[in-house]
Amino acid sequence: MNFDMALFMQLPCQIFQTNRPFNDKSADDMRCGDLNDDDFIRMGITDISGRVNPFKLIRYDLSNAYQSFDAGFNSQIPSGWSISKDECIEILFDEMKELSTLFAQDNNKYRIHELIEHFHYGDGAPWRSMQLDLAYKDIIEGIGTNDTLLKINESINDYFIYNKNIRFDIFTAKIVRDIIYNTWLPKFNRSEDRYNGLGISVHDVYAQEITLIRLQRYALSWEGLLHFRGQDHFGLDKTDVTNKIYKNFRFFRIWFFLQRHKDYAFKPFYTNFSAHVRIEGGI
Repeated sequence: MNFDMALFMQLPCQIFQTNRPFNDKSADDMRCGDLNDDDFIRMGITDISGRVNPFKLIRYDLSNAYQSFDAGFNSQIPSGWSISKDECIEILFDEMKELSTLFAQDNNKYRIHELIEHFHYGDGAPWRSMQLDLAYKDIIEGIGTNDTLLKINESINDYFIYNKNIRFDIFTAKIVRDIIYNTWLPKFNRSEDRYNGLGISVHDVYAQEITLIRLQRYALSWEGLLHFRGQDHFGLDKTDVTNKIYKNFRFFRIWFFLQRHKDYAFKPFYTNFSAHVRIEGGI
């Protein structure tokens, strides 16, 4: 084989992947049913719900609004009545949905409600939706929200301007990869994501990869196609729930309890999303 020919990239080719892998079952936020009552006490997470005590399966008498609903094990238990575990689960999921409106207002609440339903009934199966794919594409292409796409476009454009080659070689692929490592990758952290349901539905992007699908050079221009793929975990780790901000929201305490308490153990799951994005430039 001609050595020069071997230097050229065969498309499609992956030009970037995060250090954190896809489908990482070892991540703490993918654990479930691994904590007991004593673990929650040690973490200081005992005030779970404003409606029930899920440790003792008691529904509070909310007619006595003056009572403190701290479910601490050493505090006086508010008056109420015993309920079944199934009743407690339904109440907790309903409360979780209601509290989610803090992060998903008006018509946007359907996003997080769908994920909460999947958390309840999906048994850990992966999740994907067309709406999430479209939102991911909007963020990738959005001006001022991240610079990854801009830097990829600029680096390939420079390559074609300063090189006569009509194909993409392995050295340029490495340059592009290094540039991507120094950019802000697409994430659902825009100001509007705080209330449109995306910030809470995909509170981080755990793993991402970028593949160059097509690249074509013309006399005075070029064009190509990129495929972005991302994955998040719909689950909480111990760091999440003890964060000085998030620990103050009952929404996260209920979520963590349903996922991590051994008697409930609802399974977290992967949220998957992807987008094809066109790139182009002039020579």
